[in-house]
Amino acid sequence: MAKPMKQCEHPGCRTLVAYDTRYCEKHRKATNKWRYHKRMYDSDESKYQQFYKSSAWRKLSRRFLESNPVCVQCYQDNVIRKANVVDHVIEIKDDWSRRLDESNLQPLCYRHHNRKTRLAREQREQTTK
Repeated sequence: MAKPMKQCEHPGCRTLVAYDTRYCEKHRKATNKWRYHKRMYDSDESKYQQFYKSSAWRKLSRRFLESNPVCVQCYQDNVIRKANVVDHVIEIKDDWSRRLDESNLQPLCYRHHNRKTRLAREQREQTTK
């Protein structure tokens, strides 16, 4: 059975795409490029996104992971798992001045990092309401 089709969501484009797809191939690239540029330079997130691409952060995080290769949360649960992410204990959105402070860093696996980030985001949203 064929998927239902609809028009590309780009204004004026009449190309048919699968119903679960938003844009045709031509406009998907343009939209991704626009979103990337907006996130990196025009949004509230731009300061943080540019920091994570800086050479100072890349060097620090690489060096930190080399000296701390095990996820601290997994280690507390008596499991040895490779750390993939250098995490800020106090997020840089909460304290920008501690962004390069090694005492504010911890090595985490993807699972624990995503959980911590999600909980911090939810907590921040509750305090702003």
